[in-house]
Amino acid sequence: MGIYQIFRNLRRVGQVTVGTAFGRGGQVKYVAACAAEDCGWSVEYDDVSAAMVAAQGHRCHVR
Repeated sequence: MGIYQIFRNLRRVGQVTVGTAFGRGGQVKYVAACAAEDCGWSVEYDDVSAAMVAAQGHRCHVR
């Protein structure tokens, strides 16, 4: 399954992509994930504003 089928409404904040996805229970969640290859950082929130704050505050250790 491609990323376009999993995530919707993608937004970029630096290296971090924020998008909507379905959580384990089927409810809509907001996911922020770093695009750096070896970083592996991602978080999941119930609110888009919390995901955007986390994306803005992420300092990637991989450059």
